[in-house]
Amino acid sequence: MMFFAILLMFGAMKPSDTANILFFAPIPSYSHQVIYQPIWKELSLRGHNVTAVAVNTLNDKTLTNLTEIDLGILYEYKKRFSKESINFIFHKPNFLGVFLKDMYIYQIVSVVHEFALRNPEVQKLIRSNAKFDVVIVEWLFPTAAAFSTKFNCPLIGISSFGVPTPALDAIGNPAHPLLAPDHTLPIRKEEMSLKERLLSTIFSVYSRLYYNFVVLPKEDRIVKDIFGPDMPFIGDIERNISLLLLNRNPVFHKIMPVLPNVQELGGLIERGKYIELNSELKKFLDDSKNGVIYFSLGSNVLSSNLPEDLIEKYIKVFEQIPYNVLWKWETDKLPRQPKNVYIHKWVPQTTVLAHPNVKLFMTQGGLQSMEETISHHVPIIGMPSHSDQTMNVDTAVKYGFGIGIDFDEITVEKLKAAINEIMTDKSYKENIIQIEKLMNDVPMKGIEKAVWWIEYVIRHKGAKHLRSSSMDIPWYQYLLLDVMAVILSVLILAIFIIYLLVKSIRKLFRLIFCKKNKSKKE
Repeated sequence: MMFFAILLMFGAMKPSDTANILFFAPIPSYSHQVIYQPIWKELSLRGHNVTAVAVNTLNDKTLTNLTEIDLGILYEYKKRFSKESINFIFHKPNFLGVFLKDMYIYQIVSVVHEFALRNPEVQKLIRSNAKFDVVIVEWLFPTAAAFSTKFNCPLIGISSFGVPTPALDAIGNPAHPLLAPDHTLPIRKEEMSLKERLLSTIFSVYSRLYYNFVVLPKEDRIVKDIFGPDMPFIGDIERNISLLLLNRNPVFHKIMPVLPNVQELGGLIERGKYIELNSELKKFLDDSKNGVIYFSLGSNVLSSNLPEDLIEKYIKVFEQIPYNVLWKWETDKLPRQPKNVYIHKWVPQTTVLAHPNVKLFMTQGGLQSMEETISHHVPIIGMPSHSDQTMNVDTAVKYGFGIGIDFDEITVEKLKAAINEIMTDKSYKENIIQIEKLMNDVPMKGIEKAVWWIEYVIRHKGAKHLRSSSMDIPWYQYLLLDVMAVILSVLILAIFIIYLLVKSIRKLFRLIFCKKNKSKKE
């Protein structure tokens, strides 16, 4: 009888423990997708019914309660951009270029979201009578937040690194231009110069104005066209976000104040099993007894698209060093390829970095590459080009496990000296081991933390109790403009009263003094 009661109890619990989850990740970048995949996989393994709309799908038939809508066609759309456009997006901008680049990227991301939402399979989902307990969207843009209103469920935002300033504003998290500069700015993590502080301050004002007066009205029109004219204003929808999950680690990233409904996952999210190397690449690594330098600019920047003079500098350096080089090169042939250089179109990066003969990673400094190289204790030469890469490389320099060189500053002598320094100085290896220990000393892994908080929002049907009161007060009150106006008015009134008193006293003294002088003369 007791056994039957226990079975009945567990049977009654299961329906309430199983949730319907929609995960929407449309950005065509492999480095983004590899962060999200383990999360929707783990949610599926825990018994939740997950619908993942993504550019990179798992296609794992063992996950019987996982439905995936493949947006891989967006990679084909990405190929339409000219070489000049790609170089502009992924080239480190100057002061003015930061603002032009931000506008351009917003236009591209808007097109990507609209393209994804108009996908026939996504359209079927939007028009369906599906029921979801929570919607999780890649939180770099507001448009997909409309899913939460469409399906009348809580909204969770997630990012594979940080988020733009307006995304922090949407959840009420403080975004001071010095304490929490926008993650896309090409500025250092620590000791910002006057120029960098000026850029961050101006950009924080610009980004909010551009977002509220250009981006939101445009995306609102798209949302109403796709989801229906009765949809609320997208700016109001995004402010109902329950939780924001960031793939940040306070040891690695710039420390900033975060609210309870903003959770930093800690980085180093597990990526699953290592991919086996092909026999030719494995032999090259195994036979490189002097050590291997792994050179890759990530999944978005193509080495083959680099300027010819820069490619020539790399070749001159590589043919002068006593180490072998594995270069992620995206075409079939590298002109004037040195004998010690092995080119490969797509490299299983985690497996390569785990190889004992790989001693140095020449990287653009993307967060996922940094997490992987730290995990496998491989020092870096960082050549940042966009987004958060400048801060990431600056962190490597600060902690002593890397050297930073901007593309525009690369010379044969400087790059060769940097390679020789890291390959011969053991402190770089020792320092990266130490930073890995610091980053991993956390109460739970990032994937576990992400899933716990997602289920927390599901259990409580949102997280309004964690909502910041800053979301419900006018902007002028948030900036204390009314308080400052009162203080300023009181000060002005006090100064005016003092002025009148002084003026009256002076007049009184003159009157008394004049009477005394007049009486003396008489």
